[in-house]
Amino acid sequence: MSTGTEFVGNYRMFHLIRAGAAYQIWAVRPMSENTLYAMKWLPKGDKYTRLAVNELRHEFAVGKTLDHPAVIKTYEFDTTPNGAYMLLEFFKTPNLKQQIVSNSFEIKRRAKEILINCAAGLSHMHSVGWVHRDVKPDNFLVADSDEVRLIDFNLARKIKTGLGKMFAGKAAVQGTHSYMAPEQIRGQHVDARADIYSLGCVAFELFNGKPPFTANSFQELLGKHLKVKPPDLTVVDKNITPEFAAFVKRLMSKDPGDRPATMKDVQMELRTLRLFYAPPKPPETPPAGEAH
Repeated sequence: MSTGTEFVGNYRMFHLIRAGAAYQIWAVRPMSENTLYAMKWLPKGDKYTRLAVNELRHEFAVGKTLDHPAVIKTYEFDTTPNGAYMLLEFFKTPNLKQQIVSNSFEIKRRAKEILINCAAGLSHMHSVGWVHRDVKPDNFLVADSDEVRLIDFNLARKIKTGLGKMFAGKAAVQGTHSYMAPEQIRGQHVDARADIYSLGCVAFELFNGKPPFTANSFQELLGKHLKVKPPDLTVVDKNITPEFAAFVKRLMSKDPGDRPATMKDVQMELRTLRLFYAPPKPPETPPAGEAH
């Protein structure tokens, strides 16, 4: 095993799923049973800082308040002599970003159910008072059955209301640049409508294969989120209905007041909208032996 570690706490680590800059995701089993879990692990080393441990603890605290079929289940947090960990539901499937890259046709074909389920997970999160603040294709695990799990609550914050909202100072500017709402970029305290903007960016990427805005620098990219209208999806794909293209544009409105008010509203509109004029057809495969 590349880490030299075989056990963390009472769990045996047997398969590395993904390794990031600081955290690693492992498939693990308790020593006393055969149930599979996922473990987000922060091993001891240069990246093991008080801040990183507190971020993991925060993510656990958020996750423990969530209980919905479209949200990953969070079970346990602990620190051990060889690192800190958070124990999660094991949901073995690639994330939406990976699937957009590997099989864009299949994801487009199932887009309606996938987006409804993504919105359902976020709606639950909002209903218990959290805004995710890092909605992107990487943070949705999507099964072949269209089941979804919303993941990664590292940047989640309580939605401020009343006096808390009135007296709040500037928020730290955090998030993934390709999906950040204008108010998030400005360092304002955000509510559910920031996640609605980001889900609009996810919907756009689902049909276009890339986010609505690209640029040569972070500053240029953030500037586009602040000032530039997103492209029209009917230009990307003539089979997309103008009604659905307009809906995605409304999700990405610069002014939060012009977006749907809640993620529940997003779900309801998605259910009634016709996405395509005709069911998407797979790309034609040249006959065997024909030059590509």
